[in-house]
Amino acid sequence: MLILICDDEPMVRIGLKSMLEELEPGVHSYIEAANGYELLEKASLFPDLAFVDVQMPVMDGLSAIEAARETSPATKWFLLTGYSHFEYAQKAIQLGISDYLLKPVGIKEIAEVMDKVHKWNTDSKLVKSYLKIVTDVDFDLSSPQRMASQIQEMTDTQSSGQPYADIVSKAKSYVQSHYQNDIGVDLIAGHLNITPNYLSRVFRSQTGVKLIEYLSEVRISKAKSLLKNPNIAIKNVARLVGYHNSKHFTKVFCKMTGKTPSEYQKEKRG
Repeated sequence: MLILICDDEPMVRIGLKSMLEELEPGVHSYIEAANGYELLEKASLFPDLAFVDVQMPVMDGLSAIEAARETSPATKWFLLTGYSHFEYAQKAIQLGISDYLLKPVGIKEIAEVMDKVHKWNTDSKLVKSYLKIVTDVDFDLSSPQRMASQIQEMTDTQSSGQPYADIVSKAKSYVQSHYQNDIGVDLIAGHLNITPNYLSRVFRSQTGVKLIEYLSEVRISKAKSLLKNPNIAIKNVARLVGYHNSKHFTKVFCKMTGKTPSEYQKEKRG
């Protein structure tokens, strides 16, 4: 794990790192900050775990965490405080802080923190794996907001009552009827009144291929039929199957058939 240690006292930072190394030597990487502003800069490195002092010059720990959570929502935050009565408890709860440690922190407390973090990580992996099996969705568990957004998307789209097979069938039918136009996942999803991400997931889970790949397959299949005519120009074939750039059409055709359109046309002519 990448661990951030933020404290304005150098000896505290050294002591925390020493205890962490004693518990799990050579396992973690460390970054340090001496105040809240430095913490904000280091948050862009996305630490897995952070020990943050409450009282620091320039910017206090709670204010720094509140701002840093936007940059690194998956970080687990642990506050360091010298007060036996934790007057910031309500604010800490609002920020989703994992726990707080009373100074001076000993190796026993650090060991308990690391055991807790390892358990959370194990539980998160199990939950994510289970959700993937049940929903075929890779849930983002880094924050409640992101997970809620994914659940809302699923609820909104599935509330339409369209079975997966119907969604795939309608998407294929739309492609077959409109492949010659400038269409993509967004346009097809709009026609079906579902979100593009949901359509992409359903289509791939049911067919094994991406919707955009299926669209290319249909277009190239139609192009192969047109190229049996020896007198038709390649640029016209490209336009008739939905490619307004003949170079892009040639690239896709070659990738899918192993031949350029011209080579394929000559082969059929001969």
